[in-house]
Amino acid sequence: MSQNMKGLSLASDRPIVGFDICLGSERVAEMVSGTAFDFIMVDLLHSHFDKTAATGAIRTLASSDGPVPFARVSDNTPGTINSYLDAGAMGIVVPMVQSAEEARQAVLSTYYPPVGTRSKGSLGSFFYGSDYFSKFNALVSLIVMIETPEAAMNAQSILSVPGITGCLIGSGDLSYILKESNRSHELHDLIHRVLSAGKEANVPIGLAVSSPDELKSWWNEGIDFFLVSHDMGVLSAALKNHEKKFTGIEVAKRI
Repeated sequence: MSQNMKGLSLASDRPIVGFDICLGSERVAEMVSGTAFDFIMVDLLHSHFDKTAATGAIRTLASSDGPVPFARVSDNTPGTINSYLDAGAMGIVVPMVQSAEEARQAVLSTYYPPVGTRSKGSLGSFFYGSDYFSKFNALVSLIVMIETPEAAMNAQSILSVPGITGCLIGSGDLSYILKESNRSHELHDLIHRVLSAGKEANVPIGLAVSSPDELKSWWNEGIDFFLVSHDMGVLSAALKNHEKKFTGIEVAKRI
């Protein structure tokens, strides 16, 4: 097996930290492949990636000695999930999972038999090595996203589905839905409801955070892994800082 076929345990005695890329650039994938992040999530949901560019980005990450390549798919269907596993993703993130039945569908689409029903036609063996098929089920990460109040209420049944290895709480959507229905005060309680369900099912729980202090705070409350911004956000912030440095500079007046 290639040393680059890396699994990732989301349960750790330290925070697991990932980064999202969504600008659709394989060059960005090359840049982040040399970082110390634990995983890079190639985003097919809110992004400019098409299948060709996403495949190239995932392959770039997979061929490096760096972060584990994950893919957030746009929908929970066998063809979509299989496409990015075939590209070399060793983690799949499935958005908007609402029920245990939807979680089971993701499991079937992700794993080879006997756990799932994924087709054995993958080119992974050419890329990762001849024992790709025998090692894959033990190494792949399958992360479901809980992003609505209804899904949070169903967290116990969703996270009890065998084959689910992690849950990323979609706090952005969850916060938006609660705000629109004047229920913002429920956000913290719903996050802890999912966290409790994860602990009971032995499933690590993740959250997107915007600062080191926020990461530390949620780590102390029991969150296991973190998504820390994306290429578009980092570039936007860097451009604003760069703009401030070089525009409006006071210089000596020329005579």
